[in-house]
Amino acid sequence: MKLCKGPGCMRKVNDDARLCDECRSERMSPSSDGIKTHSNNCVDGIHAHTASDRVLYAHLYIGERWKRNVQPKALKACPICARCNERLSELVDHIVPAGEAIRQAQESGLYPVSKYAGFYFTTNLQGLCRVCHGIKTLEDKVHRGPWPDVVAKEQAKPKKVWSF
Repeated sequence: MKLCKGPGCMRKVNDDARLCDECRSERMSPSSDGIKTHSNNCVDGIHAHTASDRVLYAHLYIGERWKRNVQPKALKACPICARCNERLSELVDHIVPAGEAIRQAQESGLYPVSKYAGFYFTTNLQGLCRVCHGIKTLEDKVHRGPWPDVVAKEQAKPKKVWSF
């Protein structure tokens, strides 16, 4: 037995559970302000595209490929915040949320080897300052309608020419 991970909750739960029944139902219910909140909901293995993508795909954000290759290149390509054009970029942001980019890449069938290919699309990354990143995250939470096609954008980028 261990304690529930719900904020301020001190109920006991089984070792294989994270939340007690009450905290789980509270977390799953939609908020009254209409803004999406973190949930463990998942459809066909793809999670909701909200700020919780950071939690859901934490293993990708801490991975070597992201830390040593993708993130530094994205910050080098976009050193000034892509939104305000005033402050230095501190964070790499997915233009279309990571969960949606991953879903689109999987549905395209073009990346059968990499389950998370959409996460690493460089055409879907931008550098943002912390202030603008917070604003964009809130905008992503209330987004309605279809997201832009990240697969088409990635396929349209110029291919690297190798010379020996």
